[in-house]
Amino acid sequence: MNTRSKIFSVLIGLGLLLASIGLGQVLADEIYVPLVSGGGSSAAQTATATSTPATTNTAIPTATAQSVGGDAECPTADFLTVSANLANSVWPDPYLNVHCTEDSVVIESNGIPSFEFVQLTPNQLQAQDYSWEIPLNPTVDETPNQIPLLGVVAIAVNGMPIYGPNEAANLGFGDPYLDQILDFCNGHTGGGGAYHFHARPECLFTDFEGNTSLVVAYALDGYPILAPYVCEDSACTAVQEVQSSWQRTSNAQAAWDAHEYVTGSGDLDRCNGTTLADGSYAYFATDTFPYFLACYHGNASTAAGGEPGGPGGPPGPNANTGTGFGITATVGTAIDANAAGQTDGAPFVDRPAGGLPNGAPPPGRGQGRP
Repeated sequence: MNTRSKIFSVLIGLGLLLASIGLGQVLADEIYVPLVSGGGSSAAQTATATSTPATTNTAIPTATAQSVGGDAECPTADFLTVSANLANSVWPDPYLNVHCTEDSVVIESNGIPSFEFVQLTPNQLQAQDYSWEIPLNPTVDETPNQIPLLGVVAIAVNGMPIYGPNEAANLGFGDPYLDQILDFCNGHTGGGGAYHFHARPECLFTDFEGNTSLVVAYALDGYPILAPYVCEDSACTAVQEVQSSWQRTSNAQAAWDAHEYVTGSGDLDRCNGTTLADGSYAYFATDTFPYFLACYHGNASTAAGGEPGGPGGPPGPNANTGTGFGITATVGTAIDANAAGQTDGAPFVDRPAGGLPNGAPPPGRGQGRP
């Protein structure tokens, strides 16, 4: 073998060695392992694991958007890049990883906030091991289901869970926003130390006010939850804040008993969303009840996981499935404050446009926002 042939053989060998190392790294980064959502959920999810586990002190930036199977683009660009807050140094750094499969958006998070944690409940903040899957291409549910009484209903763009507008039974299923038991970002910790939002987390954004294209969260059915602003004309020369059509009609302690959907009193449908000018559907993070959504416009993912309970409250039955709370809760039934997991069968009453009945208290504002 002459000198040129020897050099050529060495180069080929080096190329094969480098290729095998690169392939090994790819395999290490894409190993499929079961991830169990934190806080006691027993439903293991299968998702793509990154090379950095959720419990390490490494802030993981959100990936860039990429085209995947189906009709939608992977919405990674809507999610925030999370980073550590010096005030939270006793906990792991926030972790967020978002990617897509052919049919799902996969959101992995450790549930640690990037803003300062202020403890308001007896539950100390704990890192979680969340892995949610929501539809990449949402589909309309012809018979929309009411959101679970307890547990996750949506995921904010910082990878933190969003619960519905009520607390657990030990607090009378009350409205935590009106009862002023939320921090400056409209959240607090529940059972298992899981931090979650009950009203819109404006502290995450520097451009919230008047932003007509800001995605605040994604509901478990895959539809976005937007900041509550829309353009008044095609040139967007003026912006309007949209209003919920749910009104506070009594002083009942239970949030769902204190409010009812009043047709025409606001801008949004019963689920707290509407069809946009381009034909797509979205919910809005409104100033008043239900704050995010009251029912699912689409088919909610059963692989999304969930995190039951309120401040010091017991976990709710089936809350980890994201599909119910132990009963068949559908639009058209009201939640009975006297018994968890029961309905009183009373239909929602649609009132004519005109707002609250005489003598009813106006929608209040808590101390959640600074």
